[in-house]
Amino acid sequence: MERKIFLRAFAGTTSFLITSLNGLGNSLVKLKQGVGYKVNAGQDRFGKPITLLEGDTFTTKVATKDTDGDIFVWESSRIKEGGPSYHYHFSQDEW
Repeated sequence: MERKIFLRAFAGTTSFLITSLNGLGNSLVKLKQGVGYKVNAGQDRFGKPITLLEGDTFTTKVATKDTDGDIFVWESSRIKEGGPSYHYHFSQDEW
């Protein structure tokens, strides 16, 4: 095979694959666009922080309805020293 033909075939195949994968990725990933927002430290996205009996306070930063259920982010503060007991989430990631 001549070099020019090989390079044209390679470039065409690569371009086709990139276009196809890009279209597939866009259809699988929900791209939510809209207006951004800022939630200050200690403030809740909706103005309704959750306070538990032990003094733990949870403030929502990014709600699941903001990301079509893909992610939820909160800030946690605690009056007492320490943190939650060791635990495991079977259907969510936590970090």
